[in-house]
Amino acid sequence: MTEPAVPKRQQRGAAREQQIVTAAAELIAERGLADLRLTDVAERAGLGTGHVSYYFRSKTMLLMRAIQQSEDAFIDRAEATLARIRDPWKRLAKFVELSAANGPRDPGWVLWFEVWSNAALDAEVARLHEELDARSSALLAGIIRHGCAEGVFHTDDPDQAATVLAATIDGLSIQLTLGKTGLTAKQVNKLCLDTARALLTH
Repeated sequence: MTEPAVPKRQQRGAAREQQIVTAAAELIAERGLADLRLTDVAERAGLGTGHVSYYFRSKTMLLMRAIQQSEDAFIDRAEATLARIRDPWKRLAKFVELSAANGPRDPGWVLWFEVWSNAALDAEVARLHEELDARSSALLAGIIRHGCAEGVFHTDDPDQAATVLAATIDGLSIQLTLGKTGLTAKQVNKLCLDTARALLTH
C-alpha cells in the first residue's frame, strides 16, 4: 500500500524546524545556552525570529530538541556500524570510539554539559536525559551480552559492567572536552578499553 504524500506546507515546516534545531545546536556548542539568543538562532538558520519563536517557545525546548537530534543520529550511526562488526572486542572498541569525546570543546559533549546542568533543575529535561541515557546504556549492555554469548567477555552482570564503563567514558570525555592538559582522544579510548578489560576478563 502506497504511503500518503506529505503536504508541501508540512514539508516546509519540518525543513524549517530542522534548520532551527541545527542552528541552535551549533550556537549552544559555541556559546552555551545562557548566551543563546533567538535572534542569533534565526540569523544562523537563515530565517526570521518569528519562525524560531513559532516552533520553540523557549531556549530549553531548543536544547532538548538539539540533544534529541544529536542522540538520534548517534544511535542510528552506532547501530548501523556495530551491526557489521562480529568480533566482540572490535565492536566494543568501535562503540567507545563513537561515544567518547574527540577533542577539546567537542560540540556533542558541550551539548550534554548543558543538558546535565538544566536537568538538575528542570524535570522535563531530566526525563529526556534519563530516556536518552537509557538508550545508550542499552546499546552498550547489548554489546557486552553479545561478547558473553560468544564466550569472549566474562561478567555476572552485563548491566552493571555497562554502567561502570559508561561512567568511565563520560568522566574521561568530560576531561577531554574541558581541555585537560596532555589528554588526547587516543588516550581516552585506550583508558576506556583498559577499564573494559578489567571488567570483562578473568
